[in-house]
Amino acid sequence: MSRPLVVLPPAAACELLAARLPIDGNPDDLESFDLLAHAQAAEEALRLALRRPLAVHALVLAAAAPPADLALVARFAELTVPTLAVLGTRDGEVPPETGRRWRALLPRCHLVFLYDAGHDLAADRPQAFADIVLDFISDPGAFLVNRRDGTLHP
Repeated sequence: MSRPLVVLPPAAACELLAARLPIDGNPDDLESFDLLAHAQAAEEALRLALRRPLAVHALVLAAAAPPADLALVARFAELTVPTLAVLGTRDGEVPPETGRRWRALLPRCHLVFLYDAGHDLAADRPQAFADIVLDFISDPGAFLVNRRDGTLHP
């Protein structure tokens, strides 16, 4: 993949993703990039996607709840970037039901539940998390089908 992955916050980068993608923490100097935000960084990522819609190729929101900022939520209809909301089935901070809200709020939102994962998806299920993120950002329109073996993600 030629685009770097910007991870917010930078400490949330999964080792398996970092081993397979260039990770960058500063999107200001990038012409095109994918964006991954964990939990509270979702609001910052959404603002960035709205501010630079042509630069963000794919957006992944991991274990994140929709922001409380109603002015920001009102702008979600402007988002054209394919977005993936990934939630853990055992997350005690952001319950899986939050996924339905993301789907209702974001026009191009896909939703994946990572089975048996808590709030720290990348630590709880690193291989599954990395595979889902990589498949999504490589082809946001067909991410549910694993490009390596043609199977659906569990």
